[in-house]
Amino acid sequence: MKPIIQIFARNCRSLIRHPGGVILVLAAVALFAFPANGITPPPQTVVPAGADAFSPADANHDGKLSRDEASDFIVIRVFVARDSNHDGRMTLEEWIGGDPTRSADFKKRDANNDGIVTMEEAIAYGRASGVVIDIMREADTDHDGALTLAEVTAYYASREGPAH
Repeated sequence: MKPIIQIFARNCRSLIRHPGGVILVLAAVALFAFPANGITPPPQTVVPAGADAFSPADANHDGKLSRDEASDFIVIRVFVARDSNHDGRMTLEEWIGGDPTRSADFKKRDANNDGIVTMEEAIAYGRASGVVIDIMREADTDHDGALTLAEVTAYYASREGPAH
């Protein structure tokens, strides 16, 4: 496959000058950029469990999560826990997990109303809605304005069950 890309790159300028060449270049880019099934692949975000997930979230490495760090961390943890097939795209069925009262919450997060909540939509909703404020109040048991690994673990276990 590498030689095809090299040949294409070498001849790209002359293709663009040729009538219809721009369309050919765009078609080739689309062919190599997207999988054969036409679905854009989900983000390749890997969120490890437990302490391994906490460390990357702790951007300043102080052993605690600030409100901003905690917001993305908790949204990602909940998303990963509910995305049962781990495709990076949460359906209504995955979100509600048998509890139809969660349906309205799903719709709030589905920014483009396509029936799927992506990681990006979930993070954007978490930041915009200020969900972390209530979580911080509940999870910050020592009331220092930041969350330790122990506080995060206890909070997560109380909401989603033990980390897996």
